[in-house]
Amino acid sequence: MVRLYTNEINIGYGEQKIVKNLSIEIPDKKITTIIGSNGCGKSTLLKAITRIIPHQSGTVVLDGENIAKENTKILARKMAILPQSPESANGLTVGELVSYGRFPYQKGFGRLTKKDYDVIDWALDVTGTIVFKYRPVDALSGGQRQRVWIAMALAQETEIIFLDEPTTYLDMAHQLEVLELLQKLNKEQERTIVMVLHDLNQAARFADYIIALKNGEVVKAGHCEDVIHHEVLKQVFNIDAEIGKDPRTNKPMCITYNLVKGENNNEENTSPVYTVAGASY
Repeated sequence: MVRLYTNEINIGYGEQKIVKNLSIEIPDKKITTIIGSNGCGKSTLLKAITRIIPHQSGTVVLDGENIAKENTKILARKMAILPQSPESANGLTVGELVSYGRFPYQKGFGRLTKKDYDVIDWALDVTGTIVFKYRPVDALSGGQRQRVWIAMALAQETEIIFLDEPTTYLDMAHQLEVLELLQKLNKEQERTIVMVLHDLNQAARFADYIIALKNGEVVKAGHCEDVIHHEVLKQVFNIDAEIGKDPRTNKPMCITYNLVKGENNNEENTSPVYTVAGASY
């Protein structure tokens, strides 16, 4: 089932076109990961789909409606986005920050209702941050703060959540903590998760569907086995990757890779080989 899709959208800044005639479908109640090299249009695409920035042409359709014509508050009840670098929460407690997720439901003077407080506590509980409710956001660790921002997105009670590089600046343990939380939300609450990830092995491990972009265009979209593939990664990242199987998940895994030299270079590729726990681009 597909509730959300784009139809030949073009996105750019001034004369520079970032995303070109892009048509994609986001599977409902699944985890979709968008991968690609820096500057390929991943974050720009997320911002356009969630109407943070306008697209120049084409359409983004949710539940049969063009989102460009949708009421802002109604749209905010359907989609939430956690940007790559959330704004500073200086001076706010965890509970206060998460309460901002209730904005689409507020009327009049914006006073919080009993239901609002119940939803806030639920979001804090689900993300394991209820114990931090009265603590300043700035006093938390990176992983704890990221879970709080996810709690704020959950407080919007949307069925679709977008996250732009949610593991950035986190150590390996905290990255896993955040991704396992998102997987739990998907499995137990059937939230549709759409996220940009740089780590290919994390993308393969947690995603049901992967979209690989290059220069604002789709190179390949499909199941992990279709996208985390030697030829696809060569085209998207210009790497010669050795693909194996993750012994714990049985999903594809990038074990090692070389940089691919130019087509006109007949010299043997002597680039160093890097063995990685998570090949990230």
